[in-house]
Amino acid sequence: MKVLVATAETQGARPSDLDNCVDGELVWMIDACPASRRNPYGPCCCGRSFSGMSSDEYTTTAAVREIAGLTLADYTDALRACFDAKGWCSCCTARPLDDMVRELVALAAAWPDGAVVERRVDWLTVRRGVVPRWGGPASAG
Repeated sequence: MKVLVATAETQGARPSDLDNCVDGELVWMIDACPASRRNPYGPCCCGRSFSGMSSDEYTTTAAVREIAGLTLADYTDALRACFDAKGWCSCCTARPLDDMVRELVALAAAWPDGAVVERRVDWLTVRRGVVPRWGGPASAG
């Protein structure tokens, strides 16, 4: 299954970049706050970053990775464990957990394995200058 994982690839290409996650850990996207929706490159990073499921840190780049043997149930359990570690109940998120997992899987499925993506609130784009391993164009979407 294709998923998004933290990556240090292309970090530093933008002044607003940050990379505090563990390279290769599963990531998810917290809903952007109103301030970050207005200015995703401002002081609050929630509209431009991915959150590490294990480290509870942030990164502004994620890589699409095909992880053999990873199931939807495994992925759901990983996100649930992340929320449990934060002390969040299922009512603390804007969407049901299963919906969030399906959205994350659908986002990853849209890109080739190895693509490095960045976030701008509700949009993901391939980071310019990064050629996915499949050798296609450097940007899409």
